[in-house]
Amino acid sequence: MGSGSSKKAKQLEEEEREFKKRNMQKDKLNDEGDEEVGEDGKRRKKKPKDDEYLIQTFAGHKGGINCMSINEDGNMFVTGGEDKTAIMWNLNTFERVHTLKGHKSYITCVQLLDEFCYTGSSDKAVRKWNAKTGKCELVIEGHAAPINRLICTGDFLFTSSYDRTAMCWDPDDGELLHIFRGHRRGVTPLMYIPAEDALKDDVIDIDSNRDILVTGSADGTAMSWNMDSGDSLVTFKGHKGGILCLAADSTGSVLFTGSADCTVKSWNINTGEIFKTFEGHQSAVVCLQVINKLMYTGSSDQSAKCWVTEFGDCTRTYQGHKHTVSAVRFRDGLVYTGCGDNLARVYDAKSGALKRTFKGHEYCINAIMILPQKMLTASHDGSVKLWDCSGIKDEITSFGDEEEEKERKKKEKEEKKRAKEQKKKEKKEKERLEKEKKKKVSNQNDEKESLPEKNDFEKSEKDPEEKRDKGKEEVGIDDEISREIEMISKDMDDF
Repeated sequence: MGSGSSKKAKQLEEEEREFKKRNMQKDKLNDEGDEEVGEDGKRRKKKPKDDEYLIQTFAGHKGGINCMSINEDGNMFVTGGEDKTAIMWNLNTFERVHTLKGHKSYITCVQLLDEFCYTGSSDKAVRKWNAKTGKCELVIEGHAAPINRLICTGDFLFTSSYDRTAMCWDPDDGELLHIFRGHRRGVTPLMYIPAEDALKDDVIDIDSNRDILVTGSADGTAMSWNMDSGDSLVTFKGHKGGILCLAADSTGSVLFTGSADCTVKSWNINTGEIFKTFEGHQSAVVCLQVINKLMYTGSSDQSAKCWVTEFGDCTRTYQGHKHTVSAVRFRDGLVYTGCGDNLARVYDAKSGALKRTFKGHEYCINAIMILPQKMLTASHDGSVKLWDCSGIKDEITSFGDEEEEKERKKKEKEEKKRAKEQKKKEKKEKERLEKEKKKKVSNQNDEKESLPEKNDFEKSEKDPEEKRDKGKEEVGIDDEISREIEMISKDMDDF
């Protein structure tokens, strides 16, 4: 009994020591904050808190934020909201610089350019603000319906509206330069392509100003416009739903249109010819970005996708979203998304793996901006959040590179196979046509040859008859002569 009791006591002591040891390890790792130990004693990476990657929250709007723009230096950004105001923020100090008040309805679009800020509103007006003082320097009016988008290039200010038009203004004095009319429904997305990027030798716009404006409309078409005359150059027809977003390749020669019909189309920007139709999304395509030979799209089908622009094939689907993907951006091998489920996400662009999720907003994210190692997200909860994105790239493996290379080779092989089959088909068709042509020529020659043969045959059939008749005639003459001679001889004998 004593021996058994002592063994049991020793066993209990060992279990207690092991338990204390595990607790000590757990406390130590929890203090360090890197890992945690489960009940089974195994180390696991500590689950991040919702705000672990949050650097700063910018709160000031009294309603949802609809749009956001950042300056070229990356130290100042502006937000426009449902509360009829725009707010300028300093990214270095995290302070509010100016609150821009003056619009009579919610703000739909904003842009920071050099020393000025431009805001477009549902009140049908555009306002130009001094970025240093926050004072309104110019009010531009002329549209008959709410402003949807604006683009300022420095020389021109372009606006689109629900009144079915786009307009071009002088940003210095607000003079109306052109009205672009042609769409049958409201005009939403705008894209400006400078001549040095867009147009080469085969240019349609041959006037002195070769810049091109492209507009997309709820009528399902996109249109390109001559900047000198204001006339339409090309109408891009083919979509069965409204056009929601626009992009162009790096040369400015290929146009991409995302539509409510669930597709994206690529076009020859000079002729309007359709190159490819990208099919795969199950709902409207609301945002897109083209980087080199790849295109990234976000859709209300709760997914983002990557496509090869040359072939029209989808290579990756970025999953995990639970609402519309309202914004998508690519940078340094990563795909960033803003979603209607209140979350922002970062994916490995090549493998499609979800690398980080940013939680903190209370309502949908309407806009995102990507900075070096950071991301800004603007939400309908009235706040902007600055997130830490450092360290994500270090976690990316080479899996994506290998898979991408395999995919690329596979596509090339398929394309070569298709080209070879097409060439073979064309060759067979050519041979068939040549054969038919030769046969036709041969038949014609046979017909030509058969005519003299027929004549010869008929002639040959005729000749023996003619000869027989002639022979008969000759025989008849001889008989008559013989009879005459006999008669004469008889007469002579009688005489």
